[in-house]
Amino acid sequence: MLKKLQVVAVLMCMSSYSVAGTVSIGTASARGDMRVDNYAVKGNATLFNGSVVETGQATVDLRLEKGTEITMATGSLGTLYSDRLVLQRGKTEFASNAFKLQARGLRVTPAEPNSRGVVSMEQGNKVEVAALTGSFSVTNELGVPLASVHSGMGMSFDVQAANDNGQCTSQKSFSARGIVSCEDHHYYIATDMDPRTGAEIRYELTGKDFKSYVGKKIEVTGTLRCGAVGAGGALGAVTVSSAAIVGGAAGVGTTAMVIGGVAVAAGAGLGVGLYEVNKSTTPASR
Repeated sequence: MLKKLQVVAVLMCMSSYSVAGTVSIGTASARGDMRVDNYAVKGNATLFNGSVVETGQATVDLRLEKGTEITMATGSLGTLYSDRLVLQRGKTEFASNAFKLQARGLRVTPAEPNSRGVVSMEQGNKVEVAALTGSFSVTNELGVPLASVHSGMGMSFDVQAANDNGQCTSQKSFSARGIVSCEDHHYYIATDMDPRTGAEIRYELTGKDFKSYVGKKIEVTGTLRCGAVGAGGALGAVTVSSAAIVGGAAGVGTTAMVIGGVAVAAGAGLGVGLYEVNKSTTPASR
């Protein structure tokens, strides 16, 4: 009798677990084919925690609890949970108050109510984030803040190789314009603004004598040595291959600050570009 009761209890637990594991978290709809959990689906599908959604030639609209709306562009792939979408390929637009989107270890979270943004996975290890409305915070997988992306703004994130201490150890091409300064026999170039704090970003310049450039605006190219911390609070050290005095605005080039193994750079016009690409695709349902 005791064994029968134990069997019944186990079956009841399994039944409860099965029901809990199959509670719907939303729906997917497409004007065309899509794949949900590796099954071809046309039209509409019910979504569960852990559902894998893959788009083909049509965009797919996902509608979740608490008003979260997601549009996956064509050729995209992601795993959906009740609180986040893990993007594995492609481009996604989402609007939410708290829903997160993860891509290549980065976490994109709305920082304001009713924020709408676009996250795109590009070639190599790049992830591009644009805020259409509201703003988003971007952190790495350890929760280290990388940037705040505000309405109409775009940022590019290059996830680089890291050593066991989480520090970037690779080298990155560097090109930027800025004003040269000198402190304690060290030379620096001030370029962009820190996307997290708004403070001035500067790098130490090495490899040449910059005495004649102090106080002047120059354009430099060279190699940013990730993990090589510059003197005097500089973000990094640059081995300069060429330098020339120029006019125009500072900060023009491919400057990227490296935070926790991720190179962060502003993307001029990125928000508009991503929005136009996403808007041009046929919406799944309206």
